[in-house]
Amino acid sequence: MALPEYQPLTSLTRLLETSHTLDPDRHDWLHGRVQEVLDAYSALDFPLGYGLIHGDAYPGNTLWDGANVRIGDWDEAATGPREIDLANTFQGVRFGRTEKELDTFSDHYGYDIRHWPGLTVLRHIRDLHTLSSYIRRADRGDKQAEEQLAHRINTLQHHDDTAQWKAV
Repeated sequence: MALPEYQPLTSLTRLLETSHTLDPDRHDWLHGRVQEVLDAYSALDFPLGYGLIHGDAYPGNTLWDGANVRIGDWDEAATGPREIDLANTFQGVRFGRTEKELDTFSDHYGYDIRHWPGLTVLRHIRDLHTLSSYIRRADRGDKQAEEQLAHRINTLQHHDDTAQWKAV
C-alpha cells in the first residue's frame, strides 16, 4: 500500500474556505499565517530523513493494554519527515507536558529535536493543525469549542508559545 506524501495543514486550508465561524479579520489572519508557516516549512532541512509517519502522534492516539501500547488513528499516515511525529510531542507543552518529560522522551528516543532549529516551525504547524476540530465544532454551535478556538487564535496572534490550552 502506497502512502501519500505528507502535506501539512491541508485540512485547515480547506476548512478555512467553508467555515462560517471566524470573523473576517481572524479568517484573513489565519489564512496568512498558514501560508507563512508553509513557506517556512518548505525551506527546512530534515536531519532524520523521510519515512513512514503517523501524522497525528500524541498521547490521545495511544491505546494501552497494561504495559503494551498501540498507536491508533492512522488516517493521517503518510511518507514524510520523521521530525513531524516528534514535534507533536514537544507541542504538548501547551497541555502541561514538562521539561522533565521531554528530557525523558528525548533520552529514550535517542535524539533531542530541541537542538534542531526547525522545531519551532513544526510546533507552529501543530498549533495550527489543532484548530481544525475546534473550527468544525464551533461551526456546529459548540460554545466551549468556540471559546477555546478564540483563546488559541489569540495566543497565536500574540506569538505566545507558552500559553496553556485545554482539550474541550
